[in-house]
Amino acid sequence: MSPVAVSVRGVDVVFGEGDQAVTALSDVSVTIPDGALVTMIGPSGCGKSTLLRAIAALVPATAGAITVLGRSPEAARRERNFSFVFQDATLLPWRSAIDNVRLPLEVGGGGTAPADPQALLELVGLRGREKALPAEMSGGMRQRVAIARALVTRPKILLMDEPFGALDEITRDKLNEELLRIWQETGTTIMFVTHSIPEAAFLGQHVLVLAAHPGRVKEFMKVDLPYPRRLAVRDTLEFVQITARLRQLLEEC
Repeated sequence: MSPVAVSVRGVDVVFGEGDQAVTALSDVSVTIPDGALVTMIGPSGCGKSTLLRAIAALVPATAGAITVLGRSPEAARRERNFSFVFQDATLLPWRSAIDNVRLPLEVGGGGTAPADPQALLELVGLRGREKALPAEMSGGMRQRVAIARALVTRPKILLMDEPFGALDEITRDKLNEELLRIWQETGTTIMFVTHSIPEAAFLGQHVLVLAAHPGRVKEFMKVDLPYPRRLAVRDTLEFVQITARLRQLLEEC
């Protein structure tokens, strides 16, 4: 059996109290193997982002239990076992690409063996752009910097909340392929939230489908497509069948 990166068991997340209480997640259970790439889809308001934040100890679970690498989310956060990448790259505008990548090492230290910022910029395809400011980079380049920054502390888990949602389709496709390459080179466990069915199917070993009101697990679906994957796989019958099944699941939510 593969080691477990994240275990979620019977988790509820409720915001507010009394008549104002809103249940964002209800009885959510899922196991994420170490080194896996799991995508998450579901209708708006189903709790995808809330689940990521609960795993990252940014939102407390009202009931149930979450472990991250066998520890509590709070302990995993203190040990810097995970990093977050958001839809907005949130780079500091006055800092160059490489200085933005260095930021986590300056703010909280990089542990015993932080990654080399220069090597990470090369890993994400930004060799030669080390001194560029965010205003001098495209949206796709800024997201590449954000991914490099997230990897600089060598996290075991990368939590990604619609990181490519604001990008044009061509740039998004390129970054999908880049993310798969980075995942295979680093072995980092990735949980990736998206609203795009094709993106979820293309990236994920498994797709976690959440239903809404309240947020709950609809299905944890395995994607039987071999790696490495190229964009051309989206034209195959197998891929079309997978996306059709995911669409059906969403329509049932």
